[in-house]
Amino acid sequence: MDQGLDPAMLQTELKKQDEWAKAIIFDEDLNVITQKNCAATKEELAPYLKAYDVRDNTIGAGFVLLGEHYEVHRWHPPLIYGRRGDADVGEGISLARGICKKLNGKRVLLLITYELPIVSARAVPQQINFYNQFIGELEKFDIKQQ
Repeated sequence: MDQGLDPAMLQTELKKQDEWAKAIIFDEDLNVITQKNCAATKEELAPYLKAYDVRDNTIGAGFVLLGEHYEVHRWHPPLIYGRRGDADVGEGISLARGICKKLNGKRVLLLITYELPIVSARAVPQQINFYNQFIGELEKFDIKQQ
């Protein structure tokens, strides 16, 4: 019988993602499944659940993780991403949301950060592959209905 996601296995796989500075996997009820260098609180994670509701609100507010503010400049559900810093020193952030059949169809989010010289063009495909391989299936969105 399937017992859901395996936090220990996910932790092992997150550690292999050496180009990600931080990562956290949590569900729609704000239960943290596992994390890497990212001990965010439920209060800090709660706004991420609404990030997909209204594009302008998300881009306007940006993301906050571990007290750091990130500008959001791409809203392409199931992916939302941005960065903080400048051309010399910076850190990107990307949020992915999907459905986890191992958790009875519950939504599960994967939030990652990555530091220069790693950029979104490299990190986001890694995030997509990680999600699809180890967590579930990224959601399909009809942007016209958003």
